Amino acid sequence: MSFFEAKNISCIRGNKLLFKNLNFKLFNKELLHIKGSNGSGKTSLLKILSGLLKPISGSIKLNKKNINLSKDSYFKEFEYIGHENAIKSALTVRENLNFFISINKSLEKRKLEVAVQVFNLRNLLDIKIENLSSGEKRRVSLSRLILSKSKIWFLDEPTTSLDKKNNSIFFKILKEHLKSNGSAIIASHDEIKIKKKNVNL
Repeated sequence: MSFFEAKNISCIRGNKLLFKNLNFKLFNKELLHIKGSNGSGKTSLLKILSGLLKPISGSIKLNKKNINLSKDSYFKEFEYIGHENAIKSALTVRENLNFFISINKSLEKRKLEVAVQVFNLRNLLDIKIENLSSGEKRRVSLSRLILSKSKIWFLDEPTTSLDKKNNSIFFKILKEHLKSNGSAIIASHDEIKIKKKNVNL
């Protein structure tokens, strides 16, 4: 039985057909890599798969249930991190992390210390986001993955602005997530050097 299935997905944005009749299945412990040139529809596909956009045709099912018939429960199943970091510039790192936890019951407060340690955020906790570098902002955003207990990760260009060290940290976390029965769908220009399925746009 497939855990996650996309069937005949098509998308038009701005009167332009981005892709048509895409099909794939994803099981627990699997990674799907969405590849394509700029403007090919990688972000649009990721948003469709996460239920944030509606395709012009096709269906998306989680455990054989159409996500459009139960979106509230579906949204609890995944963590979405876009190419924008979705963190509040006027708040400190600490305030942002606490905010993530307060609005999302799937985030585990007991893991906050782990997230801070893994992404080396200790010296940044009381600094406002607006004063951080691009790489530091990305680390704050990705730390949600450690806090989360969501089964599916939807990630748009997750390694943008990361240096080599933090890029390695991210992939270590990703491998641990897959090993622990999770799954992930990543839109990225970068090559991913772990076992995966590919969707080429």
